[in-house]
Amino acid sequence: MTTIDAQTLRLDELSEALRISRQTLVRWTDRGLIDAALDWGVSDANEETRLIQITPSTRDFLEGFAGEYREDTVSRTEARRLLKLIDRNQVQKLIRQGSIKAKKIKGETRVSVGSVEDYLMTLEETD
Repeated sequence: MTTIDAQTLRLDELSEALRISRQTLVRWTDRGLIDAALDWGVSDANEETRLIQITPSTRDFLEGFAGEYREDTVSRTEARRLLKLIDRNQVQKLIRQGSIKAKKIKGETRVSVGSVEDYLMTLEETD
């Protein structure tokens, strides 16, 4: 990443703007899927906060990609991976509770990525 052009943002602000969980943004950064770097800083309230250094081109890409990503559907197995859940029954329970949305496509239950991201963001708000 060229740090000359990079801008530093609070990770939670970028997460809210894109409607993608902090967990997902961190995973994408750690895996090198986006041109960004993670750091720590101190908020105005003197609390430790996670920062992300991101280039304008990467942010533009993410702003365009986020909508498409949220509209996608995945298998329950993939949803478990996104949610970092081991027990397959937990995903089914979240679907029954309405915490995440699913629909049948060609006889297979597919989970909405957007609802998974929304669920993760609600979990992150309670942190």
